[in-house]
Amino acid sequence: MRSGSKWPRTLAFLIACSWALPPGEAWGCTFARGHFHQVTALKGRVVGNRWGPWRWLRQSFDVPSAELLLTEYREHEYGPVVARVITDKDGRFDFGVVQKGHYRLKIRGTDLEDVFEVEVVERVARTEHILLDVSPVRPNCTGGHEFIEKRS
Repeated sequence: MRSGSKWPRTLAFLIACSWALPPGEAWGCTFARGHFHQVTALKGRVVGNRWGPWRWLRQSFDVPSAELLLTEYREHEYGPVVARVITDKDGRFDFGVVQKGHYRLKIRGTDLEDVFEVEVVERVARTEHILLDVSPVRPNCTGGHEFIEKRS
């Protein structure tokens, strides 16, 4: 019987194999489901870009011709489309009058996309406008996915 264990060689082999494997895609952050942005109106501007870590830079780029789909909220899927608008050349949008309720707001630009959960209510201060930053979120949870509401 030989003295010593095979564990050091086995461990070294497993470590070498793990380094040789390509890394899988990892998402460093998740967004809370069921967190609804409470608003009285859905109007504002869509901004964002793919480069630049600075918020002021990301939010200085309008997203023209982006499609905004407002769907009834369903927990694990998209509900029926309630309304659809396209942003103008300055990234501006206005859904007009929207019934009270829970919705998903999906934004699709040329190369940017995002989803927010919103609740249209009357019991909060009036929504003047919303700034939607649809810039990509980096694995360290920095970047876009911002829903900035100005109330009066």
